[in-house]
Amino acid sequence: MSKKNLLVLLVSVFALFVLGVSNASAAITVNDVLVNGIGSGTVGVIAGEYLDVEVFVSADATHEDVTIEAWISGDKSGSVETRRFVLTSNADLHRERLSIKVPSNIDPEESLKLNIFVESEDGTSTHETVSLTADRESYTLEILSVDMQPEVSVGDSLVVDVVLKNRGRQFADDTFLRIRIPELGLEEQTYFGDLSPVDQDNPDKEDAVERRTYIRVPANAEPGLYTVELEAFNSDSFDRLERRVLVTGGAVENTMVVTSGQSKTFGTGQTETYTLTLVNRGNVVRVFELIADSPEKLDVEVSEPLIVVPAGSSRTVEVFVDSAVRDEYTFTIDVISDSGTLIDQKTFRANVEEGSKSEIKANTTVLLTVILAIVFVVLLVVLIVLLTRKPETKEEFGESYY
Repeated sequence: MSKKNLLVLLVSVFALFVLGVSNASAAITVNDVLVNGIGSGTVGVIAGEYLDVEVFVSADATHEDVTIEAWISGDKSGSVETRRFVLTSNADLHRERLSIKVPSNIDPEESLKLNIFVESEDGTSTHETVSLTADRESYTLEILSVDMQPEVSVGDSLVVDVVLKNRGRQFADDTFLRIRIPELGLEEQTYFGDLSPVDQDNPDKEDAVERRTYIRVPANAEPGLYTVELEAFNSDSFDRLERRVLVTGGAVENTMVVTSGQSKTFGTGQTETYTLTLVNRGNVVRVFELIADSPEKLDVEVSEPLIVVPAGSSRTVEVFVDSAVRDEYTFTIDVISDSGTLIDQKTFRANVEEGSKSEIKANTTVLLTVILAIVFVVLLVVLIVLLTRKPETKEEFGESYY
């Protein structure tokens, strides 16, 4: 029985030895790592820059779906990974390139490592590190965050909250932020002051400062999508980025034109009055021009060709129409905004008849008066006749007695 146990033990040891040799021969090897062309020793890097990393690997067996992942120190959120590739045994060194960004908020006193992790589909892996010494530029500004509403109405102010951060090793003196909307000709500048390299109490300075900037969009701006340019700068450094904003609610959207009695009938020589009411639903004052277009024989006059309508209110305009020629006419009133945009066009009709309503009314009154007078005279005559008529005499018959 002991011989049998000894045989089993020898077979197990031999199997483990063979498996170990097999795994060793199938291992992946990182032969070299170049960082910005440097292949040995500690590599100096700058905060915020991109590193060009070249990794050379080999293996004694073929491996499928091999990937190489790289990250700096313990923060894998900024890691990068290569495409999947096949690593062939006994072939030349296989090279893969990666580009990885050095964190902007690194501490120059901190010891950094570039981590390289290689893994294949079958789970075979290896790990390599490269020591880095990080530093920060002397003068570097960064627009850390921008909080801005995605759309704004004409006449309103675009509110932009911006955080600027000093990424350099020295003070960022007299720092400014310039915000521009070139297509509208708008520009505002905000002073951020001096930004320290790190937060400090004496003097009380911070490396990041937030400011709010207001940019008023003109009331006559055309609705549309515009580019907002943000530029942070001082005498030593500069940073820039862009955002997009949608400008909405122009004069067309915020104006309503209301009419009453668009078709009227009146006589020649008479002046008829039409009305238009302009409603400004926006939050800025609007100026409108009213232009009449009428036939040659129809006189149309607008009481206020140029009218100012306060925000959130309305104004009524009268249009006076007359003609000396009997006909059916059509005329229009165009409402134009202060930017020259056609807001609305209203069409009116005038049915001009011979004579005026006042004359017809006067004639009717005279005729009615005459008729009433005649009736009155007739009734008066009848009454007089009745009153002057003598009563009939009754004949008395006496009785005679003989």
